[in-house]
Amino acid sequence: MKNNKKITVFRVSLIYIVLTVGIWMFLYSYTNSYNRLTDEKISPASLIVNDDYAEFKILNKSCNINLDIISPESRLYFAAYLFSPDELKSEILLLFKLLN
Repeated sequence: MKNNKKITVFRVSLIYIVLTVGIWMFLYSYTNSYNRLTDEKISPASLIVNDDYAEFKILNKSCNINLDIISPESRLYFAAYLFSPDELKSEILLLFKLLN
């Protein structure tokens, strides 16, 4: 009975590893593939940050985010800064350093 449980655990682990590696290989090949008609690179997701807004695209659907909401002069920025973890604070500071 114990051998049967070990074999089941081994099979589940093997299937998990095969699926994870397969998905990783698919995403890697998809992001590095090129369109055959033009030299435009196909990307599943992209982020373009300007002074006023950030544009986030996922598979040709875009979302624009206004960056004035999270500017240091905003009240929302102060409240978010107080209640956010240190990792998020460092990412926000890095984002504003890159924008300036």
